[in-house]
Amino acid sequence: MKQAALALGIAAALTLPGTASAQAKDLKIAMLLPTSGVFALYGEAIMEGFNLALEEAGGQVAGRKVVLLAEDNKEDPKTSLSLVRKYVKDDNVDFVVGPIASHVVAAIRDDIHRSKTFLVVPNAGNNEVTGKACSPYIIRASFSNWQINYPMGLYAAETLGKSALTVGSNYDAGREMAGAFAQGFQEKGGKAPAEEWPALGTSDFAPTITNVRAKATNLDTVWFFIPGTGGPRFVNQVQQSGLRTGKLKVSGPVFMADEMFWGAMGDSAVGMLGSGHYVASIDTARNNAFQHAFRKKYNKVAHVIHVQGYDTAKLILATVGAMKGNLADKPAVRKALTSVQMDSPRGRVSIDARTGNVVQNVYITEVVKKADGNLGHKVLKTYEQVRDPGQGCAL
Repeated sequence: MKQAALALGIAAALTLPGTASAQAKDLKIAMLLPTSGVFALYGEAIMEGFNLALEEAGGQVAGRKVVLLAEDNKEDPKTSLSLVRKYVKDDNVDFVVGPIASHVVAAIRDDIHRSKTFLVVPNAGNNEVTGKACSPYIIRASFSNWQINYPMGLYAAETLGKSALTVGSNYDAGREMAGAFAQGFQEKGGKAPAEEWPALGTSDFAPTITNVRAKATNLDTVWFFIPGTGGPRFVNQVQQSGLRTGKLKVSGPVFMADEMFWGAMGDSAVGMLGSGHYVASIDTARNNAFQHAFRKKYNKVAHVIHVQGYDTAKLILATVGAMKGNLADKPAVRKALTSVQMDSPRGRVSIDARTGNVVQNVYITEVVKKADGNLGHKVLKTYEQVRDPGQGCAL
């Protein structure tokens, strides 16, 4: 397979003291991300955020030049497993970063654990890898599927009404996210939601919308999760169907209606509710500085997936710095990974030492049209420092 090695900040690295650069081995990080298929846009966003953080660090940490190894994992379990084995055995990487999808992280879990190679997850929300299938070598810097959807269930039952329908792509993440929403919703007195399960990769949602329409008079909200370009297609088709002209509210995890897809949604996004760990409109000095740096480098607004890539790099860099570049002591590396306190664009972020999952704020948001005609997010409620229960995790 074709391999591309990318050393960032070369000019900065060349200015390092000669003794440090001569003695320290490169810090090798394997990027297990897609560049093709449904999830490619997520892989690109992770890379953009990751690269910005590396650039800010001058392409090195603790005297070690950072080298990225990257091949298209196609977000396919078999391809990803093959790449992990190659990165670990042949390339002897220090960290693996990825993947995007829940079913893929589940597929590589055992090889990561056996090899004692640290996997830092920048997206895949699979509950089990920080739950009953947790490992001391798996750290998640993004979210768990439960973590960002359970609060939306609570909020929906408290503010929107007691009747809901969930539309989830029929794969691991869709099922876990819909389940988390339903759990929160029912805990606050909501009825068990009706369910629709379009196949992953669906582009025509007419059958699903027909089923929603048949139940619409008894619904207060439709929650949905459809990854990739299918998300904006679903929103646009729901808008065109006229289902949103009454009381019905559309909700979902925040990346169903954020900066990534606003160009494809236009005004169809207005009024959508989301739950998640970041929106670009968070008005803090830290986030404003991050957005300025991101726009300067990429000439666009950063969204939540960019921040996940950025924070993944920041976490690795902080850990390697704390270890002074020496990663031989695996328990000490894990302790360092779970001791980092990050002032992230999304707010205060840390890693739960019990599970390896990120601890962070979850924001309930609404898409609004601002005075200048552009779209933005209004934060309706903040659930502070949400911690995934990590059911079944015993490290």
